[in-house]
Amino acid sequence: MMTSPTRRQTGLTFIELIIFIVIVSVGIVGILSVLNFTVRGSSDPLVQKQAQALAEGLLDEIQTGYFGYCDGADKFLKYGTSASTCFSGSLDTYGLKGETRPYDSVIHYASAAGTPTALLPALPSESTPAPPGYSAMVTIGPAALGDITAASGDALLINVTVTGPNGVKAIAEGFKTRQKPQP
Repeated sequence: MMTSPTRRQTGLTFIELIIFIVIVSVGIVGILSVLNFTVRGSSDPLVQKQAQALAEGLLDEIQTGYFGYCDGADKFLKYGTSASTCFSGSLDTYGLKGETRPYDSVIHYASAAGTPTALLPALPSESTPAPPGYSAMVTIGPAALGDITAASGDALLINVTVTGPNGVKAIAEGFKTRQKPQP
């Protein structure tokens, strides 16, 4: 008697198909989670750029202020070489003097040397408010710069830190040197 050859089954069994679907599903979930993480962080560059633009703008505003011996409102502002040569008889000091921004003197932006001071609103113009969720701090203090020693007080380091949504920070730093009196 002759037996017919058995045919081998080609294809997948139900268990093999289930295992294949599970493996492919895990792979797809992994890829989608990486894409989700990437997309979630994609708005941060915009926030970072806005924070950096605010920090640089505030630094520019501060650096345009006068830094001399006399207070910015003193009529001998550009000629004072010490407190005794100022009309009011006193050196320019840290802290606000009842002015509105932009202040006339660099050191009026900070409450004291080396003390972080909040700048609110973050923009000088009341008609152009800062974007919501942003805050700005400025620290101004004596610095060594080239031949100028920190002890002389003739150079300042200005540090502006802007914090945006989700704790995004941008820092802008610059120097300002004391302006020499005009002859």
